[in-house]
Amino acid sequence: MEALRRSHHNQWYHETQSSVRGDSPLQPQAAGVRDRFLLGLGEFADAALNNALIARAPVFSASLDSCRVLFPEQVALSRYVTLSPYDRLCTALTVAQVTGVQALCSHYAARLAPLDSPDASRESNIRLAQITQYARQLATHPTLICRKALQQLSEVGLSIGDIVSFTQIIGFVSYQARVVAGVAALAGRPTALVPGFPSIDDASGAEFSLEPLSWQPRLPLVDLTTAGAEQLDVLDQSHPNARDEPYYRLLAHDAAALRERNGVFNTISQTGYGLSPRLKALSALVTSRINGSSYCAAEQAAAVAQPQLVLALFDDIAQTQQRLDDRLSVALIQVSADLTRSPEKFTPQNVQPLFNLGLSQAQALEAILTSALYAWENRLRYSLGDTLTAQRCPAAAPLA
Repeated sequence: MEALRRSHHNQWYHETQSSVRGDSPLQPQAAGVRDRFLLGLGEFADAALNNALIARAPVFSASLDSCRVLFPEQVALSRYVTLSPYDRLCTALTVAQVTGVQALCSHYAARLAPLDSPDASRESNIRLAQITQYARQLATHPTLICRKALQQLSEVGLSIGDIVSFTQIIGFVSYQARVVAGVAALAGRPTALVPGFPSIDDASGAEFSLEPLSWQPRLPLVDLTTAGAEQLDVLDQSHPNARDEPYYRLLAHDAAALRERNGVFNTISQTGYGLSPRLKALSALVTSRINGSSYCAAEQAAAVAQPQLVLALFDDIAQTQQRLDDRLSVALIQVSADLTRSPEKFTPQNVQPLFNLGLSQAQALEAILTSALYAWENRLRYSLGDTLTAQRCPAAAPLA
């Protein structure tokens, strides 16, 4: 939704920030919820679900740490750090509105409402409009993001570090929306809708391949000779070869966000929680296929270990489900697809097919966490770099 000017505190507001009367933010108590990740989803009557959530407490703890890093109460602004708390929460609200998950919209609207808005200068308005448009596009249709879109962010004053932080915020809230919707569905809670956007259309299958793919950044990497101690430390903790990996060296522009992203990614990726590695990879692959992330899809294809199934999914998800005899794979594909395309419509009925086939609450939670995680990872990979095959020419040099 476009930002609207209202007289309330003389600030810029998204439509869902105000009540019908326009005199108070939507559900202002939502700003004070203690758990700013699960947004008050606490203990449930179902003991199996409670046990599943407790077993995965490290995931939610790591996710909450990401909340704190991406949405601090104060930011020391400078030439290289221009994303204010207002910018960050405004972006979060834009992404939340795109998902249509009411609890998320209420939370970020209530947190944004008391903050001072940017000045009303032409430059400030152009900047806010540009980052809002970018956030909406990346949240709804990642394949719309290209090098030109990144250049436009640079043109309105965002530094390389800003762009990395900004992309992390969009990816994180996309992930958060799907976890909140998924856990609510597991708990049997009805869906509360707010006006959202149409469900995500599946990306074209033309760019998907079983061949090994490489990833090339669109922005300059952290220079190891001038990197700060925190940047070098998080690189060493990210991956054994992270200092040579363009992906990690680009994300290290925001070392704190990368550290917390690693915590979430590594914790969800752990095995031993009831869902086989193959099925987790299948969930990640379906999400990546819908979002158009050929790099992530190719990474998961080997773990699925069924080349014909993978190729069929690359071509058409619905037709593949119709021809597949494996009922569990069909159900898992559908759950991952529904959560990816329309989190605001994800209900207990969407996960029931998994239970009908004998899966537990813990196994269903694994499918939800994996699909949600790749909603985040896909957006980082797709927007910040180009995916290359051996046959394709090298991409242009990173933006200055």
